[in-house]
Amino acid sequence: MFKKIVLSLMAALLITVAISGTAFAAEEDPGGLVRARGEVIDVNLAAGKFQLEKSDGTVMTFFVDENTRFRGRVESLEDLQVGWKAGVAAHEGNGKREGVKLLAVLVIAGDPAELIRVRGEITRVDPGAGIYQLQKPDGTEMTFLVNENTRYGGQIKSLDDLQVGWKAAVAARETSQGSLMTLALIAGDAPELVKAKGVVTAVDAGSGQFEIEKADGTTARYFVNDKTRYRGQLSSLDEMQVGWLAGVAAKVDDDGNLRAVLVIARTRPEKIRAQGTVSAVAVGAGKFKLTKSDGTVLTIFVDENTRFRGQAANLSEMENGWRAGVVAVEQADGKLLARLVVSGRPHSERPPADNVERSIPTRPLDSLSLP
Repeated sequence: MFKKIVLSLMAALLITVAISGTAFAAEEDPGGLVRARGEVIDVNLAAGKFQLEKSDGTVMTFFVDENTRFRGRVESLEDLQVGWKAGVAAHEGNGKREGVKLLAVLVIAGDPAELIRVRGEITRVDPGAGIYQLQKPDGTEMTFLVNENTRYGGQIKSLDDLQVGWKAAVAARETSQGSLMTLALIAGDAPELVKAKGVVTAVDAGSGQFEIEKADGTTARYFVNDKTRYRGQLSSLDEMQVGWLAGVAAKVDDDGNLRAVLVIARTRPEKIRAQGTVSAVAVGAGKFKLTKSDGTVLTIFVDENTRFRGQAANLSEMENGWRAGVVAVEQADGKLLARLVVSGRPHSERPPADNVERSIPTRPLDSLSLP
């Protein structure tokens, strides 16, 4: 089984590298750039700008000038199409053009419908001929070519590094001759990882180890070394605190110990409770706006773990003007992610009790108290 740690890299590369056959890293990035990936939703040639909607629903506006570089299926802003996927690197607060907040340095874009995406196991590698073969999970064998524009990720930097038996993800386009030319190839042979999450119950930074208590009540001890990577609110084991939430990906070493490869930890988020009126619902972006009695407007996000009660079983059933109560937690990026949403029509707008389904609470939503 190909590891999620490699699959996450695939996802990132296949949206930028694969679409264009190039990458930010290959452009001698000077650093300090704002990066974004998403779908092009507007192109304004007269104003020299376009808008990009990210996967979380955020809309960003980018301006271009004579120094903006274009890659992939576009050579200028005129080629950019609404609906295409794009990756952008931009300067923030550039002062060369008045009113321009984000000036694009690099735009990588293309039509994702043109891409052929495949995952499977490598069965043949011929660096001299610039070809390799991949077997899909259904047993189908496919042959791919590489050239100087092919980009690599995972555990390889060129076709010479690729090994038979490794798992791989490929993004390619069909040439006019009918061959499959590789745009991006991501492959590796990562060992099986043991993953767990829970609450930190002990930390001994001096000896490089910590413990977490998992949801089932069991405790696991992990060891770290100079190769352990950290994310969240810590950059080393010295910063970890008892009581924090942690997720760990680890390898079992020769002594049977769990050696942490990746540690993601942060303080336990506080629950935020709010009640108000639903003022906007964006199902596609997985969010809605809640206007409180004091006029404050909160943007509330939902995910597959959000529980719904009241008259809406999911976000698509909620309506503007409904009353809603929310229990949410603030994420590392400042977003409010709902854990519970209780919603329904204001009591004055509800039909007679005879027509109300038994499963709907009979008390006005205004009087419902959140857990």
